[in-house]
Amino acid sequence: MRMRTINAVTDIAATPLRVWEILADFASYPQWAAYIQEVGGPAEVGSKVRVVLGPPDRRPYVVYCPVLEATPGARLAWAAVIPGAAWLPHVIYTGTHEFVLTELPDGTTRVTHREYFKGLLGRLTKGGPVGGDEGFEAFNQALKRRVETGAGPKI
Repeated sequence: MRMRTINAVTDIAATPLRVWEILADFASYPQWAAYIQEVGGPAEVGSKVRVVLGPPDRRPYVVYCPVLEATPGARLAWAAVIPGAAWLPHVIYTGTHEFVLTELPDGTTRVTHREYFKGLLGRLTKGGPVGGDEGFEAFNQALKRRVETGAGPKI
């Protein structure tokens, strides 16, 4: 079954654990993040996070997503849902929003930020969320600035 994927890749001059510290510090997102404007709740498997997202020129929307994986320095993922339609069966729609952190040979980190959609509605949603491609890239660049300038929390 064909699926729609949004994908943005950015290299950051820091270790995967340092990138994770900023990525998992949801409380600081309003200070620096683009597109994913807020995330409420813990970065813990099984918890549900409240995600506020959208491009800056449009009204943001809110989704509630279960956290699927939270492995420090490696991967953060939550289920992708359609606002107001989280009740849809997986055969109709399912998706995953993830950040994969890969350590490069020089000790820096490659961040792969992606979301993919499956199911009948996923096949019909050619564009994905409004502004998703640009939004993911903007988020990655904001994350890179936050990590590389040292403006994040020291954990």
